[in-house]
Order: sequence, then structure tokens, then C-alpha cells
Amino acid sequence: MRAAFRGLFVAVIGVALGLTGLAGPASATLTVFSTVQDAALSIDGGTDIQAVNALQSDTPAGATIIAAYLYVADVFGGGVAGNVTLNGTFLPVAGGTLLAPNANPANTRRFDVTANVSAAIALAGGGLVTHTYTEGGTTDGAVLVVVWQNASTVGGTAVIMDGELALAGDSTVVPFSAPYASGDFLMSLASSFSFGDGQFTTVDVTTSSTAIRRLTNCAGGNNDGNFANANGALMTVGGIGDSPTNPGPSCRGAAADDELYNLALGDAANASPFVQIGDTFIRFDTRNPSNDDNVFAFFFTSSFRVEPPCPPEECPPPGPKVPEPASLVLLGAGLAGLGIYLRRGRRR
Repeated sequence: MRAAFRGLFVAVIGVALGLTGLAGPASATLTVFSTVQDAALSIDGGTDIQAVNALQSDTPAGATIIAAYLYVADVFGGGVAGNVTLNGTFLPVAGGTLLAPNANPANTRRFDVTANVSAAIALAGGGLVTHTYTEGGTTDGAVLVVVWQNASTVGGTAVIMDGELALAGDSTVVPFSAPYASGDFLMSLASSFSFGDGQFTTVDVTTSSTAIRRLTNCAGGNNDGNFANANGALMTVGGIGDSPTNPGPSCRGAAADDELYNLALGDAANASPFVQIGDTFIRFDTRNPSNDDNVFAFFFTSSFRVEPPCPPEECPPPGPKVPEPASLVLLGAGLAGLGIYLRRGRRR
């Protein structure tokens, strides 16, 4: 009797609570490419159509260059992601890694340009360095990411996530190594094939202390293409020359958001920081209502330790899970049936 009771109880509880796991969100399609402790990122975007927005890096003199990557995107599948030249070196399409998943029409490739960029930075002695960049074929522009270290980055974390954001939406959780006490948390969003007010992505933020809150209603717009209305100039990323001040949550217009955010700050609508003291994670929920932006990367630089980001179902927020209403109904029905079973057992 006891063994049967134990088995039935486990089955009822397991089936009821199992529904909660099945109802979770889909996996994020931006995955972790690199996490480097005690490091920071230099990020910049550019096109060769609008030379006013040159491709640059900004690292302190004497900093150690850990790695450098060049991201190149085509015109939503109608061009060439590659065949570009950086600092006089030709980068053929075949030399780049096609980002996956690759579900929407856009193609984005990542090139390891560590040796190329390190040499240019060393020659200039660090600081703000302009890198010559030209495109072959129909390419929407490029993003240069440099991972660097020096004494100022000790205790921080640099994270590169890339792939292809699902147009219908994705969720990503960044766990903190310890409860948040202080420090900046910079997030940069990279998007190609993004022009004007009609192509935009929304980003919502949730933390362990704060319910969902809109970070931006208008990410996108080809800032790094100088808002030129032309294929080949539709690139934007938060980085050099951009402000970490967060846009208003109801922003409209391509120029209202430069895709660089500091979650340790609030915004014009609410001065309270997005990340609060004691928080143990931050979650980003993204949607692309225009169904045509190619969001291909998130870049994080924090002045405190964070863990590699992951989809919510793989690293759920700490704390007990609360069963959903459907699970509670099933749980109640199961316990009622368990009661009938036990009463019958007593009569026997």
C-alpha cells in the first residue's frame, strides 16, 4: 500500500508540475560565442557608402588585445556577406563563419581579425584608431568588436552573443555571479537591414526584483550608415560615439535610439536603474514587429562578474517555481483522485 501510494503521489505531482516546464518560452537564437573575465569590449559599426562613419576601435594605450572580430552582413539575403577589405587585407566570403541559426533571409559572417587589428592598434599606440574598410558586392556594412584587458577591467566581464534573432521574438537571461552591488552593465545591440522608422525592434527587461519594463521601443535605424536610404548602408550597433543614456520607453524614430544601453541607469520616464541592488539576473525579451530587422548580436560589458547568458529554460531565475493555473487545476484533480484511492484502500 505504501509503495503504491508513493508511486501514485510522485506520478500526480510530476505530471502536474511537468506542464510548467513544457509551457516555457522558445530557446534564444543568439548564442554565446565568447565570455572573457576581466575584459571589456570596443565596438563600432560602419559602411563604405557613408565614409563619415569610419570603422574604429578605442582601447587604452598599453591594453592587451585578446581578440578582434569583424561582422559583415548582406542585404537580407540579396548581397554578399564578405569579400571586404580591412586595413588592406582582403577577407573572402569563404574565410568567414556564417552565423547560425540562419532562418531569416539575411546572412551574417564573423571573421577573426585579431592579428590584423592588433597590428593596427599597436602601430597607433592605442587610443582611437581608424581602420580602413571597403566592401565588395552588396553588403550592408560591418561591425568591429575588440576584446581588451588592462587594470581597469579587473572584476568585469565581456560577453559576445551572436547568431540571428528570431523575428517573432526571443528571450535571453544573463545570470550574475553574485547579487548586484554596483557597477555599469553595458549592452550593445547589432542589427543590419534596418532603416528609418518602419523597421524597429523592441526590448523589454526583467530582473529578479523588477517586473517587465520596456527598455526601448525603437531599436534599429541605420545609425552607422548615416541614415542613408540605400542598400549597403543599413547597419547599426551601439558603440564608439554613441551615448549609454537609455532612450525613453515609448521612443519613436530611428534617431531616438543608438542601440547602446547602460542598465545601471534609468531613463527619462523612470530614473530608477533597470538593475537594482541585490538582483541576481537580468532577462531581455526582444520582438521585431516589422518582421525584417536582422538582429545578429548582443554585446555585454559589465564592471562586475556575470555568467554566460542562456535561454530562460536552461538557466531559470533562482527561487521556487510557481505552478501555472493549468498545472494547479491538474494538481487538484490528481490529489482528489488520490483521496478516493486512499478511502477505498481503508474499506478493504
